[in-house]
Amino acid sequence: MSAPPVAGRAVWVGAGLVAVAASAGVASLGALIAPGPWRPVATVVAVLVAAAVAGVRHVSRSRVTPSVCGLVAGLVVLVSLYGGASSTPGLPLPTPATFDRLLRLAAAGADAVVDGRIPVAPSRGLELLVVAGTVAVVLVTDALALALGRAGLAGLPLLGLWVPVLAFERDPGVVAMVVGGAAYLLLLTLTRAPAPRATGGRDAAPALGVAVVVGVLAVAVGPAVAALPGYGSMRLPGSWGGAGVDGPLRLSTDLDMRSSLGARSDRPVLTYTTDAERVGPLRMYTMVEFDGREWQRTPAEELTAADGVLWPVDLPAAPDEALERLSVRVGDLQQDRLPVPTEPRALELAGSWYYDAARDEVVAGGGRSTQGLSYEVTIAARDLSAETLRADTVGVVAPDDPTRTLPDSPHADQIRALAQEVTAQEDTAYDQALALQSFFRDGRSFRYDTRVPPPETEDAVWDFLTQRSGYCVQFATGMTVMARTLGIPARLAVGFLPGTASRDVVGEFVVSGRQAHAWPELYFADAGWVRFEPTPAVQTGAPPSYADPFAGLPITPEEAEPSASASAPAAAPVAPGQEDPGTDGQVGIGTASVPTWLVVGASVTLGLALALGALAWRTRRRRRGPRLPTEPEGWWALLRARLTKAGISWSDSATPRQVAARLRDDLPDQDPAAHAQALEAADRLVDVVERSRYAPGPVEWDVDALQGWVEAVLRPVEAGSDQAEPRRRQPTATR
Repeated sequence: MSAPPVAGRAVWVGAGLVAVAASAGVASLGALIAPGPWRPVATVVAVLVAAAVAGVRHVSRSRVTPSVCGLVAGLVVLVSLYGGASSTPGLPLPTPATFDRLLRLAAAGADAVVDGRIPVAPSRGLELLVVAGTVAVVLVTDALALALGRAGLAGLPLLGLWVPVLAFERDPGVVAMVVGGAAYLLLLTLTRAPAPRATGGRDAAPALGVAVVVGVLAVAVGPAVAALPGYGSMRLPGSWGGAGVDGPLRLSTDLDMRSSLGARSDRPVLTYTTDAERVGPLRMYTMVEFDGREWQRTPAEELTAADGVLWPVDLPAAPDEALERLSVRVGDLQQDRLPVPTEPRALELAGSWYYDAARDEVVAGGGRSTQGLSYEVTIAARDLSAETLRADTVGVVAPDDPTRTLPDSPHADQIRALAQEVTAQEDTAYDQALALQSFFRDGRSFRYDTRVPPPETEDAVWDFLTQRSGYCVQFATGMTVMARTLGIPARLAVGFLPGTASRDVVGEFVVSGRQAHAWPELYFADAGWVRFEPTPAVQTGAPPSYADPFAGLPITPEEAEPSASASAPAAAPVAPGQEDPGTDGQVGIGTASVPTWLVVGASVTLGLALALGALAWRTRRRRRGPRLPTEPEGWWALLRARLTKAGISWSDSATPRQVAARLRDDLPDQDPAAHAQALEAADRLVDVVERSRYAPGPVEWDVDALQGWVEAVLRPVEAGSDQAEPRRRQPTATR
């Protein structure tokens, strides 16, 4: 059974709690989206919409009207922020072009999510999705909790803001969890029947106390558990399918296609600073032997000192302007292989380190470990142009080489046929590799999921190609095997994604255990081993520039936004599916660029105007007087209240006829005509009240007549109040 709708001052308290709970959910998205204006804008809009709904609810008895007004306010804000230039100066009136822009902007935001890598770079489209979602959550939560009294169900829309963070196993932050949880608990208390005003707010104290205790325990106990001996180095069963981080300290190389991705750690394992525009992944291991389910490691055959340029073949000296440098600091990553870029590199580091040219790995010597190590890396970028990669690779690697060998499988012919179907239109190994990569990255066909479905056949690769769900191990293995069926040498690499840019130090990147990754490398005659990225962008971001079929393509006139004027300077091209982030501190509106503070200020002003307008409406109504009844019972109650103030009262058990009989003696009779009219009016009113209560069928009445009878009964009381006191009796049930 739902509680009655919240009323009075509690309306504003409830709206504030809804806004705080929604803002906490928005804050949790910071674990998935890079910092940007999306967070303050979404927070301000949440407060604005909640205030608009509260203002209307404060003056309205309707359960629906406040939500409708809040929806209108939310649409006005969305159109003002993202709908483009208005056709009416000063008013954000929507037009068909407005909705078309909103749809295109939302589609671009969805593409940014699909093509981005966590944390996703903020864009106008992504900001629109966050703000619109926040408005929806505020409206639904407010309607369930404050209008319908269903605060328990109101937790479901609030949970919707937390689902993305939980689905990607990111840390939402202790502060956001405590604030959001406390706001929700207080909302439950506020909307509990009976009306919360009767408690004077005392019931809120236990809920707030519970929220504070839970938050303190989360903050205190979490680090204490993490500090227990062996916690950081213990092996997590199923972690990263055997290829993940064993705790935060070790990167396992037991890659099993059948294993789901288990618990991973956000603890940083290394940091690096660089002057390079873009650094690729840092490889530690390469895998060649595959038995159809697991990747196998074999002992190194030949090691040399890790001196000079480390690359499987000799390279000409690169000019200084083509060199890029990294300074790497390893934390609690205890490995026997060094994280290095996938390009030719030279190292400056202390201790005994060796180079395995067959696998392109830097191996520790003398029992050394990467833990706590600092070293310098100089990178010489290769020529990875399409012309270079389209060179013929046939005959470069022998057919019986392990990088071209396929495991025995009853589905080998089906896998080969699928690879040929995907690459049927391509003539070179490079174009075939691009086709395979695009095949796996297509979100309509494959889905990134850390849980591996149950096996259906004996071939793990074929199961993945038919079930089309998995994480990087499955995607990388699938492309490696399909490339081998086409005769392209392929192997699998294990290491870390490039990491996340530091907020404190320019040029510094932080790599965590969660960014452990596997990817395929294909061999080309004039370039060597080249990385491709079949894992969907939700985990890896955009593919390498040389493997991106859309890189460098200009925007067509149909895709371009209309210019503000013909003389405006041309903007830099924007990649398909991405939104121009604009300039620092500004948010684009249509074809113009308006400072963010102005947009937010206008939104706040709109909210205050709605609230003040609602209060003014309520004040005006109060000046007009209370709302008059429309039914006989209402007029009867009004008559009783007015007579009670004049000293004439009766008990609840008295019938209308008993009251009428009593009024003959209690009403002042200084004016005989008014007294007679009052008694006649009382008899008429009693008749209608009795028939409305007890008649078997519908009863008709005239509101004006009811009002006239009540005024006639009260007239001698009001006239005699200045002349003589009415005769009073003790309240009785019967006469």
